[in-house]
This record gives sequence, C-alpha cells and structure tokens, in this order.
Amino acid sequence: MDSYVNSMQNAVKTRSFRRVGILLAALAVSGIFIIALYSWGPEGKLPSIPSWGEMGIGSGAGAPVDADEPATGAGANPEVPDVDPSTINRVDGQRVDLCGSRQTAAHEVYLKTVEKYSHLRDDKFTIAMQTYKRPEELKKTLSALLDEEIPSLEEVVIVWNDLEENPPADYTSKHGIHVHYKMSARNSLNSRLLPDPDYKTQAILLTDDDVYYHPADLEFVFQTWRKFGRHRLTGALARCSTVHDRNHLWKYGFCSKNADQNNYAMILTNLAFSHIAFMDYYSSADPVVSKIRDYVDEGFNCEDIAMNFVQSYLTREGPLLVTGSERYVNYEPKQGISRKPGHIEARSKCLNDFAEYFSCMPLLNETAHIQRGVVPL
Repeated sequence: MDSYVNSMQNAVKTRSFRRVGILLAALAVSGIFIIALYSWGPEGKLPSIPSWGEMGIGSGAGAPVDADEPATGAGANPEVPDVDPSTINRVDGQRVDLCGSRQTAAHEVYLKTVEKYSHLRDDKFTIAMQTYKRPEELKKTLSALLDEEIPSLEEVVIVWNDLEENPPADYTSKHGIHVHYKMSARNSLNSRLLPDPDYKTQAILLTDDDVYYHPADLEFVFQTWRKFGRHRLTGALARCSTVHDRNHLWKYGFCSKNADQNNYAMILTNLAFSHIAFMDYYSSADPVVSKIRDYVDEGFNCEDIAMNFVQSYLTREGPLLVTGSERYVNYEPKQGISRKPGHIEARSKCLNDFAEYFSCMPLLNETAHIQRGVVPL
C-alpha cells in the first residue's frame, strides 16, 4: 500500500513539474513575441523620451553664450563638417534629398551642447516673448498669463525689438513671477532665438506677443515637453512640408486632415517650447547657421523654419504638436502676414534654400500629437 501511495505522489510531482515547465516555456515564448512585435512597430510612433542622465550626459556647467553675439573661440560649438555642394543628392534632379537617419557629427555636437546647459533647472521654464510696437497686444497677453498661477513658470523675458522706444520697467507679478524687459541690439527675428546668459531654465517657451496657451494648458504642455519633447520643438501650430506637383521642389504649407497629408514636419516658434541647446546651436559660429541667420535678417522671414531645420538636423526627430483643452489664443488678424499673397512661395523658397545650405533636407514628418483631456466614448 505504501509503495502505491509513493508512486502516486511521484506521478503527481512529475505532472506538476511538467505543467510548471510548460507554463515557463509559454511565458518565455510570449515575451520573445512581444519584444519582436515592439521592435517591428512603426517608426512614426511617439517614443518615450529618456532623461538626459539616461542618455549618458553628465552634469557639466559650461557658460551660456552671450545672447547678442554668436559663439566664437574656445567656447563655441564645434562645426559640423561642410559637404561639397556637387555631392548633394537630389530627387527628380531638383529638390535636395532627405538627410540620413543619423547625422553622427551633428548629434555629437547636440549632446555636448545639452551637457553645457545641464546645470540649468529642468523643472521650470522661461517665457521668451518677442514684441515690436504692439503695446496693447503685449499687455493683454501678459495679463492673461500672469493673472493665474502657472506652477512651473520661472520668469518672463520680453525681447524688446522697438529700438526707438525704451521698454517699461521690470516688475514682479502678483504670483511672484519676475518680468524682465531685454532691449535687443537690433530689430531682428533672430533675437528671440538667441540664448540669454541669464536664463535659469533648460526649457524656453518661444512666443510672440499676440499668441498664448491658456495658463492651465500651458502647464500641461510644459509637463508634456518634459516627458516627450525635450529633443523636439513642442508647440501649438503645426506646418507641413510636401513636394510641389509641378516643379518637384519642397513646398511649405498649412496642414490638413486629408488622408494623403496626415502628418506635419514643423512647429512654429511663435508658440513653442525649445531646449536651450537648440538656441545655442542656432546662435553658434557654425557656417551653416551663420548663413541662415543672415538670410533671416535679410528677408525678415523664416526664422521658425530655420529652428525646425536645426532641431531635426541635430536629433533626427520630428517636432511635437501639443494642444490644450482649449484652443490657444491668437490676436493676429485674419488677414495677417501668413495670409498675404506670395507668403507660401516665400516660405517654400526658404525650405529649399535651407536644404541647400545643410546639403540635405532634415525635416521629418510626425503623425502623432498629444491633447489634454479625455476623449469620451
């Protein structure tokens, strides 16, 4: 009888071990399948952006460049090697071809520039608002932003481009936010895009004096930038880059929800978060961006396109569109500069000229966007 019981117990143990073994094998196969499925997922999905520490970037304390002068000398960004124009790849014998998946030299420059500013706060942001002879719009925008508390707002810097009038005195809002007026060296669209040595934060909200997120939405957009947008231009207004039907060159345009254009390649810098590293590179002595800054000053246009080129060239990532629970406010008249005849053509020329300067087209299409709130079903 005892031998029978022992044999039954051994049989039960054997079957149990087999079941455990089968279960472990099934879990292992499932894990491999899930990993493989994730690896084969579409490249257009929005990745989880690691922190700078996870990217292997240390805590250097390099000094920011002067906001009014390009970086030069030992503290300047190393230059990305020039490319012989005769070697530029073209599509249809016309437009400059897309850049490669990874611009190694440019990306290394970017990582070094990020490290340079790693001593600045990343849990707060600074508003850099450019204004020129629009006191009423400026007053309304500042009132809307400062009447409510925005927990992560560090400071507001007004980039004053009116060289004929002295700016108002600095002041502190009722919520303790310092508002500083900074006189520009000249009336230039580049002024807002230059890193101020007094900035205390890595995140800079680039904005005009007539457009803003509602305060609660602005806090959401900043936290979204921290999670997903540190190496992207992150903002409210998307624009598209397509191929012209007739001349096959790059064409600038407004985006739509049509099935054949369900993506975007740029975020306008009249309402966009930028890491200060992009601004540093844009202001550097690199010959390409130096030429682009001159181009912007001569034509008084396309500084926002230029910043998108810089961001995508350095990171090989597209921008990020983020919308609040309410639509952003824009005081621009319906017949503003973006609606004038020739605007699209001029902006398209910027696309093609900048691609020539960079020797490739760095802009990348993004299909994902982030919106505050819940979608009811």
